[in-house]
Amino acid sequence: MHKMLKQALQYGLSLGLMGLFIYWAFEGINRGELWDAMTGISPAWAAVMCVATLGTLVLRAWRWLVLMRPFAPQVRNLNASLALAICYAANVAVPRSGEVLRCVSLKWTTGASISALMATIVVERILDLFWLIVLFWLIVYIDIALPVLWMPGGADRDTVGLLALAGCLVALGALVMVSVYREKILAVIRPLLARRAWGSGERVLEIIETFIGGLSALRQQPTAYFEIIVSSVLLNAAYIFIIYAAFVGMGLDQTYDLDAIAALVVMAISSIGVIIPTPGGIGSYHFLFGEAMHRLYSVPLATALACATLTHALATLTYVFVGGPTLLWQWHRSRQSSSEDPDD
Repeated sequence: MHKMLKQALQYGLSLGLMGLFIYWAFEGINRGELWDAMTGISPAWAAVMCVATLGTLVLRAWRWLVLMRPFAPQVRNLNASLALAICYAANVAVPRSGEVLRCVSLKWTTGASISALMATIVVERILDLFWLIVLFWLIVYIDIALPVLWMPGGADRDTVGLLALAGCLVALGALVMVSVYREKILAVIRPLLARRAWGSGERVLEIIETFIGGLSALRQQPTAYFEIIVSSVLLNAAYIFIIYAAFVGMGLDQTYDLDAIAALVVMAISSIGVIIPTPGGIGSYHFLFGEAMHRLYSVPLATALACATLTHALATLTYVFVGGPTLLWQWHRSRQSSSEDPDD
């Protein structure tokens, strides 16, 4: 009962955040202007955005495959891509539920261990955070972001950016060390947690062991580092391309001189909205996307929000059209297999 109440409160908070961000984003916006801007996109470029979205699934699946290869070599890119589509489709309904469902999907299709797969997702989230910091540092380095992106009080944005990048590189180096000296680190941690007076020592140890298990790919595969870097760079480039395609499809590249650099800035800022626990990033993504275009590039807010809505909607529809039927099909096959199993 306590667990159900906790989940209900978390879901209620998520819906509340979504409603708040939608209100902040669309308050006072003329619906006619919003609709006109949205329907003005070229159908061909909208199709390009959907195809590119499918491409991001393949690229993210490639990176995920690298992490799961030591314990699930039977998983193929198609399996992982469909599992990711299920993940993103489910997150629209219930935030973070997709992380479990994508593991269940691979369990159904390939027999992979759910607990081991969850460990790789933890590592994936850390990698996403690392690349987000890299993108923000890149914005600072090429001097394209305005002071509105940074804290007040005269802070040196170059220094802040370099410190953030340095800290992230140190953390990434620590991950590498943990992957190499896994057993030695666990040997030190286990007795320390065992002596704790509070009762959660075993749970903390379980979490740490799960996380370290997700790093096993880095220790066992010499090419893993290279593959992760290349797949991550291509993945983020694809996200930037999708936003640039929206600019071109809506004619914003001509009207407001929005180029690939602008797409990079908007992508980096709007990515924060995906981290905020709203269903599928709804509201938070639109707010940050629209504010970035409006404040940094003087795009009218209605037009900026139309671009944000189109980009988010086309991606979400792509995930739902692929992930929804796939989930139902896999669930049906799983039920059939269970009913045909004589041991059940």
